[in-house]
Amino acid sequence: MAGTGLSFDDAAAARAITAIVRHAAAQRDGVVSVAADGEGVVVASPGETSLLMARLPVEGGAPVPEGTYTPPEDPPAVDAERAPATLRTVRGRLQISAGKLRLTLERAADEPVDVGWVWPATDPAVEAAVSRDALLDALPSGEGRLSFAGADKQVVLEAGRSERRLPLKNRTRRRKDIGMPVAFDELRPLVEAASGDVVIGLADLRPLTIESGAVRGMLVRGVPMRWRPQAAAPAAKPAAAPPTRDRGAEQRRRREEERQAREREQEARRRARSADGALAAAGRAASQVDAAMDDARQLGDDEACARLAEARTALDESMAALRRHLDS
Repeated sequence: MAGTGLSFDDAAAARAITAIVRHAAAQRDGVVSVAADGEGVVVASPGETSLLMARLPVEGGAPVPEGTYTPPEDPPAVDAERAPATLRTVRGRLQISAGKLRLTLERAADEPVDVGWVWPATDPAVEAAVSRDALLDALPSGEGRLSFAGADKQVVLEAGRSERRLPLKNRTRRRKDIGMPVAFDELRPLVEAASGDVVIGLADLRPLTIESGAVRGMLVRGVPMRWRPQAAAPAAKPAAAPPTRDRGAEQRRRREEERQAREREQEARRRARSADGALAAAGRAASQVDAAMDDARQLGDDEACARLAEARTALDESMAALRRHLDS
């Protein structure tokens, strides 16, 4: 039977939903997650190196077709003209209607994927707003670097010998440059889901994020993110079948423990990266101090040599402390 549908008249919502389905289809073992979120719904596509989601308002208290669904193999192109959009369940499947488009997604799990825990807890060092269409036009293919040029107040896209610059549409006081390596082919699907301006979040030791209205996207590098539907937590021993309410409470407790463990692991990796960076910087500083001491000795400046020796001792102690932190 068909369930009551969620309807979204906004063309931006229709674009976001179709973009999320397209993103999921491009992922290895990709899925589309639908989860209730207060008075709204979160539609998300969690990938190994990227996350795309949209928080959309739900009017009238309509029921949310929660679950995890498998995207079609040949998803449609993202089109702003596909509105209104509707989400409903039909015989356990998720049916998406957007304009004249009809998509049916098979149910993979009854529970949605928990995507909230992975969003960065720290604010970006800079938020750079640019035009969505201008960014899509400027995005190259392959690997490159996306940077914020503080002096020029521009977003810089570099790939090989090519460089494109986009003016900011917001004001920021930051003048220091900052950037990170980016897989532009993975960034493009996130930008396609946006409508209007796109706010790019950049910071050291933080994933690149984009935000545009209800849409949020994130790119990570390094260790792939591992997702699973909430219902996929290890089942209790079948010998003593507890009441449904108790079983649900046990699953929630396990999910909370797993979430906390993931957060602790993420924090440990972040601290290790910080310690590695600090140790490398201290090593470079020690080399510079040694060179300065040689110059001071040639000048015969005993006072400068003494002060530089104190600085060298302090650096040695700092590096020893950082190594102890890495070994702990």
